[in-house]
Amino acid sequence: MYWLEVRVMTDGEGAEAVAEALRPFAHNDGVVLEQLGDETDPNPDALETAVTVKIYLPEEDDTPELRRRLEEVLYHMGRLYPIPPPTFRELEEEDWANAWKAHYHPFRIGNRIWIQPSWIEMETAVPGRDGIRSDDVVLTLDPGMAFGTGLHPTTQMCLLALEKLVQPGMTVLDVGIGSAILSIAAAKLGASSLLGIDTDKLAVQASIDNAAINGVADRIEVRQGTLDTVVKQKWDIVVVNILAPVIIGLLERDGLMDYVGKNGRLILSGIIEEQAGAVETAVAAAGGQIIETFQVRDWMAYTVQTQ
Repeated sequence: MYWLEVRVMTDGEGAEAVAEALRPFAHNDGVVLEQLGDETDPNPDALETAVTVKIYLPEEDDTPELRRRLEEVLYHMGRLYPIPPPTFRELEEEDWANAWKAHYHPFRIGNRIWIQPSWIEMETAVPGRDGIRSDDVVLTLDPGMAFGTGLHPTTQMCLLALEKLVQPGMTVLDVGIGSAILSIAAAKLGASSLLGIDTDKLAVQASIDNAAINGVADRIEVRQGTLDTVVKQKWDIVVVNILAPVIIGLLERDGLMDYVGKNGRLILSGIIEEQAGAVETAVAAAGGQIIETFQVRDWMAYTVQTQ
């Protein structure tokens, strides 16, 4: 049996759109975004401009019709943004198993959050020597399950904001939960009640599995659905890590600010720098006030409070 690797090379802005377009075709919803350089360095020049987006499919799913469909999807995207056609490569079972895992390793975000890939034994990491500290909040994740590994700047900025904001007993709404990395972090930072929603059933299952692996399943409820399926209530923290056009729609049409408590905070991420103005306008029109701005290279995130 072989695995089909589908790869597309684009840039930071195009990578998010390509990842979302390819994700429905990927095995277990897994998408790899590979960008050469030092991911931990906030310097804009620390990473190369090119980003390679990769998905993997088992042999039984590899058909001429599927390859043609992938080419068509990317062709239509290329009418709006310069995206090359995909390239295809057949990998043996062992090569595939290690292909995407090679890009993920334990690492720190902020002061207390430690990302631990699920296939690497914690016992092999020595506190202090390998960067782990005894008071770290450890998130054990399988990046192959769904989008949201903690490596992407959009996710990192959300984690930095959560580390600052979450206090014991808080309630959190996670819109577009993905792999549940943000909800798990909030729970381990002390949040007592969390709800995560996602339109993708595979992401929902990945979130449930990851919450269980991390021992916080009793505090995180996960549902398949959109924001309008959530009964409006005032949350201490609402976090949305999606894409700028979706965020604007949630603010303008779905009353996103109405879910934020009087003293609560809204965290917005997934915003390319050139889209920031449109998001800021939508926040103000919805009755929000930006109180903190994060930026990693050309990605932006905001912490918002009600006016």
